[in-house]
Amino acid sequence: MFNKLRSRWGIALAGALLLQTIAGAGLAPGSPSGLAAGTAAAAAQEYGLPADAKDGVIFHAWNWSFDNIKAQLPAIAAAGFKSIQTSPIQGNKEPLKEGSQWWVLYQPTNFAIGNAQLGNREQFRQLCAEAEKYGIDIIVDVVANHTGNAGGGSLTYTPATNVDPDIRNNTSYWHEARGVDNWNDRWQVTQWGIGLPDLNTGSQGLQDKVIAFLNDAVALGADGFRFDAAKHIELPGDPGGSNFWPRVLGSLSSRQELFVYGEVLQGGADNFAGYADYMSLTASSYGHEVRRAVGFGGSPNVALAQPFQAGSVNPSKLVTWVESHDTYANDSGESTGMTDYQLKMGWALIAARAQTTSLFFDRPAGSGKFGSPLGQPGRGLWRDGDVAAVNKFHNAMAGQGEYLRTQGSQTMLVERGAKGVVIVNLGGEIRIDSPTNLASGTYANRASGGGSFTVSSGRITGTLGGGKIAVLYQDAAPSPSPTAAPSATPSPSATPNPTAAPSPTPSATPVPTPTPAAGIVVHFYKPSGWGTPSVYYYDDSVSPVRTGPAWPGTAMTDEGDGWYRYALPSWSQAKVIFSSNGAQQPAAQQPGYAVSGREAWIKDGAVSAAKPEQGLVQVTFTIQNAATVMGQNVFIAGSIAELGGWDPAKAVGPGSAAAYPTWTVTAKLPAGANIEFKEIKKDGSGAVVWESGSNRIYTVSASNPNVTFSFRP
Repeated sequence: MFNKLRSRWGIALAGALLLQTIAGAGLAPGSPSGLAAGTAAAAAQEYGLPADAKDGVIFHAWNWSFDNIKAQLPAIAAAGFKSIQTSPIQGNKEPLKEGSQWWVLYQPTNFAIGNAQLGNREQFRQLCAEAEKYGIDIIVDVVANHTGNAGGGSLTYTPATNVDPDIRNNTSYWHEARGVDNWNDRWQVTQWGIGLPDLNTGSQGLQDKVIAFLNDAVALGADGFRFDAAKHIELPGDPGGSNFWPRVLGSLSSRQELFVYGEVLQGGADNFAGYADYMSLTASSYGHEVRRAVGFGGSPNVALAQPFQAGSVNPSKLVTWVESHDTYANDSGESTGMTDYQLKMGWALIAARAQTTSLFFDRPAGSGKFGSPLGQPGRGLWRDGDVAAVNKFHNAMAGQGEYLRTQGSQTMLVERGAKGVVIVNLGGEIRIDSPTNLASGTYANRASGGGSFTVSSGRITGTLGGGKIAVLYQDAAPSPSPTAAPSATPSPSATPNPTAAPSPTPSATPVPTPTPAAGIVVHFYKPSGWGTPSVYYYDDSVSPVRTGPAWPGTAMTDEGDGWYRYALPSWSQAKVIFSSNGAQQPAAQQPGYAVSGREAWIKDGAVSAAKPEQGLVQVTFTIQNAATVMGQNVFIAGSIAELGGWDPAKAVGPGSAAAYPTWTVTAKLPAGANIEFKEIKKDGSGAVVWESGSNRIYTVSASNPNVTFSFRP
C-alpha cells in the first residue's frame, strides 16, 4: 500500500499545471507520457472508479506480464475496471512460455515474488506504483495449497527438484503423497492431493512463509489476494482442521484495506458457507447458470441468472463471473465454446447487479484456444464499448439496491434503486414497457444499441434492438419529458380508404417532433495492422481545456467492415485522436481531427458528415396494425435528410396500403447510416399523428433492407 492521499495530491497538482500547458498550445497529447501522466491520479473523478475494490469490477489479466499490464493501465481505467487480478506471481518449476503451458504458473516452487512468465519483483513493484496513480487495485493470485511436481505417473505427488529446499526437505510441511478418492469426504478434500504435492497448511512454520510472502506483496503495493484451491485448505472446524485462515489472514498488514477471496468451487464436500466467515468466495454454480441463461448449450432464459446459487452466503461475499480461467482453459472446456456475444451479454447480466463483485476474464489472443505466449496481453474483449458501459454503470450504482424484472424469457431489466437500469435483450427487437422506480424523464442509452427510453408515471418504455444492451442512468436528475395533449380519436370508417378526401377533424394537438439525443457519434476506419482503436477527445476552444477520459481514451466498438464507433455524450464539438498499440492518428504532437454535429466519419485523414464511399440501399418499411381514418396516409420521418430530418412535411411517403392495415413505405437510404425514425399519419390538411414511444433505430444495410414493426398508438 502507498500513502494514497499524499501521492494523489502531488500528481493531481502536476496534472493541473500540465493541462494549462496543453490549453496554451492547443494540442492533444501524443503519447501516454503527455496528458495521462498528469491526470491519471484523478481516476476516481475521471473514470468514476469506486473507492473500494468490493464495489467495483475486476479485470483478470490472465497470464499478462507485469509490464504489459502497466502499459495498458490507462485503457483499463477508461474501461471502468477498479481492480486487476494477476496470475500467480510466485516462482514456478519451469520457464515455459507456450500459451498451452499456462498450468506452470499454478505449480510454484517457493513463496517469493517473480517468475519467468510475468516478471521480477521490481517489475511487480513498478506495476503496483503505477496502478496506484490510476486508482486501480492489484489483486494477486496466490497458490498456497500445493507446489509443482517432479512429473507424472509415480512422481505426481513428489515435489519438483527445484522446490525451495527449506520447504522440500521439511517433512512436517507435507501431507500424505496421495490423491483424493472421495470428493464428498471433507477430510480427503483438505488433507490429500488434487494432482499435485499437497502442502500441510496446518504447519505453523509453513504458515509463516505464506504470511511473509503476502506481506511482502502488500509492501510492494498489492491491494488484495485470490487464493487458488482455497477449498482444499482446511477450516478450523473441519476434520483435521487448522488455524490457517484466521492466523494467515489475521497477520496481513492493512488487512481491513485488502480485498481477499478464495476459489471454493461448489460441489462435493465444499463447506462453502464456512469459508465466508473469512473471505469472499467464487460463485462457480452461478457462473454455470449465467452461461445457460445466455443460451450457451440451449435456449436463452434470463430467469436462470437471477438466483446466486450460494445457499446462505450473502451476495456481498460473492465474486461472480461468466467464465473463469479454469472453465475456459481446463481440458473439459466448460466455457471454451462461448461466443463473444454470449460473454458480453452474460457480463451485462452479472455486472449490472448489486452487492456482488464481478470478474471479467481476458481470453488469450491469437487463433485457437491458446494463441499467444504466456506474458502477452489477451484478446481484448474487455475494451468493448458495451463492457465498459456496464462497468461504469456498476460503479455509478454503488450502494444502490436492485430490482430484477423480466419481459418473457429473453429480456431482463436490472434496476438499481431509483438511479438506473440495464436492459439485456437476448431475443429480437422488443418494445420495453415495464414498471420502474426510476425518476420520470428521458434516458439516453449509453451502450452501442443507441436510442433512448422514456420514464413516465412509473413505467419505462422504449424499443431495444435484438441482441442489444441498454445502459440507462443520468449523472444529474433527469428533466421531465414534455407531455403533449392527447390527439383526438376519430371514428374509423366502416371501410377504410386511405386515399379518400381528408377528414374535416384533424388531431386536436399534434405530438411534438422528437428531439435526437445530444452528442457526437464518431466513426473511424481502422488502418491496416491496427487492433481495436481507442479514441481520445478534447475541446481546446475553452479554457481550461475540456477533456474526456485520460490518454489513450476509450476503446471503440466494432461496427463491421473496418469501421469502429464511439459516442461522445453531451459534446457538441471536439478534437479526436485515435491510437492502437503505439500507433496513432493524427501523428504525435499534432492537433486532433475536428468533429461536430451528430456524426463524424473519419477515414484516411478525411472527416465527413456521412459515411464515405457509401451507396444507396432501397429500404422497405413494413408497418403493421396501422389503422387510419378517412384521408390519412402513412409516412416515415427520421433523423437524416433522406427521411426529412424529422420535418413531417418532408417525410417519405405516402405508403402503400395494399394489405391494409399493413402499410409499406420505401426509401433509398445511404448504406451504413445509423438512423432514427418513426411512423407518422398525415392527412391532406397537414394534421400529423406521431406514433408514441422512443425513436426507432436502424442501421442501413444491403443485406438487411427490410424493417418491420407495429404502429404504436
